[in-house]
Amino acid sequence: MSSLRTPARAAFTLIELLVVIAIIAVLIALLLPAVQAAREAARRAQCTNNLKQLSLGALNYESTHQTLTPGGFTRRAALPGSMWNFSPFVHMLPFFEQANVFNMVNFAPGAFTAENVTLAGISLSALQCPSDASSYDLTPVNAGQYASLPTGDWKQAKTSYSGMVGAWSLMLHVDNPTFEARRQNTNGSIYAHSSTRLAEITDGASNTILFAEHNHGLFDSAGRAQYHGWNSGFWTDSLIGGYYPVNGALKVMRLSDTTARDYIAFNIGSRHPGGANVGLADGSVRFLKDSVDCWPIDPATKTANGLIFNGDGRGVMTMTPGMKVGILQALCTRNFGEVVSADSY
Repeated sequence: MSSLRTPARAAFTLIELLVVIAIIAVLIALLLPAVQAAREAARRAQCTNNLKQLSLGALNYESTHQTLTPGGFTRRAALPGSMWNFSPFVHMLPFFEQANVFNMVNFAPGAFTAENVTLAGISLSALQCPSDASSYDLTPVNAGQYASLPTGDWKQAKTSYSGMVGAWSLMLHVDNPTFEARRQNTNGSIYAHSSTRLAEITDGASNTILFAEHNHGLFDSAGRAQYHGWNSGFWTDSLIGGYYPVNGALKVMRLSDTTARDYIAFNIGSRHPGGANVGLADGSVRFLKDSVDCWPIDPATKTANGLIFNGDGRGVMTMTPGMKVGILQALCTRNFGEVVSADSY
């Protein structure tokens, strides 16, 4: 009879099963941050490659045209459509392997015309940071910017990168009464009506930013629709400045302030933890940390200590003698004459 008994089967107890599940959960919890970090590292590497290609493209543009790509040429207010014109990226399309898109551009009527509305909706991955998913979104075009727009579902593509205008922006426009004085007061490498030669970057190509990231994803849906159109040369679309700290505009201003939103859109920032990528005039790419030295900002006025606007009535910026210029501002300007060591940022 004993030989006919069915042997007892080994099995896990409920406690043992729960222990195994708990161990697996702990391992997953430990592994998940590492996976996320690896993915972010890959996204950041792609972003670095994008800026590398843009910087090299700008240098090739300079080799061909003897100046760096302009930040756009503004139009007289009397002309129909927007006073603002094409972005620096439109001008340099053939220099980062986008000749087919360049051939679509009709430069004569301006950026915000029916002839160029299709261009606005072309999404270029070379201009979009993978860490900022919102930069891939297509939003409705701002019909109010166009002189006449045929009926259709027209879209606007975005960019994560912008040309560096310098330590401040004067929103240059050809109709400004003191336009030439204001243009000469702009100290970056790519700005409205710019024609910067490499020889004019006296601070050194390895210490001068050509392109930088902005944080498109921090805005709400309205802000994402309003800012960072890739084809537009407006100052909150494809231009950027080093006035406020990296990722630091929100420490000084609030998104709920409609006036401040423009300056936040114009600020260097990214979705990468701890800083943002920048492309330099020697073709290299560096990661600027949030902690990079910046000139002090008065929390009450939201302005840099010692910097005066329109003190002489010409609508220019004046630096008071002895005012502090931060490492960030030194990197954003082409001709301030500071000595910047690589280990300072």
